[in-house]
Amino acid sequence: MIPTGRRSRSRLRRPAVVSLALAALTLAPAAAAAARPASGSAPHSTANGGVARTIHLVAHERHHAFLDQGPHGPGLGDESIFAGVLNDASDTARVGSFGGTLTSLSVDDSVFAAAVDLRLAGGQIVVQGIFDASAARIVHAITGGTGIYRGARGQFSFTEPASGVLDMTLTLLPSDRG
Repeated sequence: MIPTGRRSRSRLRRPAVVSLALAALTLAPAAAAAARPASGSAPHSTANGGVARTIHLVAHERHHAFLDQGPHGPGLGDESIFAGVLNDASDTARVGSFGGTLTSLSVDDSVFAAAVDLRLAGGQIVVQGIFDASAARIVHAITGGTGIYRGARGQFSFTEPASGVLDMTLTLLPSDRG
């Protein structure tokens, strides 16, 4: 999911997963563990007085493909397609899966448009943003969801503690629906 500095098929593969996509992103049996405050996370107040929910997940990339869309080598429109599994914060139980794309917005494949779907029990969370390959921590917007995540909004971020592994944090803002 994450680009590297190489100019070949692995160019768009800085070993890791999506934010990942994301989100990130839970209230049904397996996902309930991810939604509960885990690893020190807990609901917290927002600026407008609502309560945000923080979800921590560990993502493992399982599949990755690179599409060189122009002349051989880095360039606008090159695409990386990725998918994998989502585990709870302790990385001991599977709680979902993810998939997404990175589309190059630069001639050197250093900046990408990212779109990631996180599939959890009860629904999906959609994550989008600009991915800068030089950033240590990636931050994207949670732009929507389905099922129990309908109307989801907030922030998705991740770091890469090990090759092919992402430590994801989703901060879901209170719903506007009544």
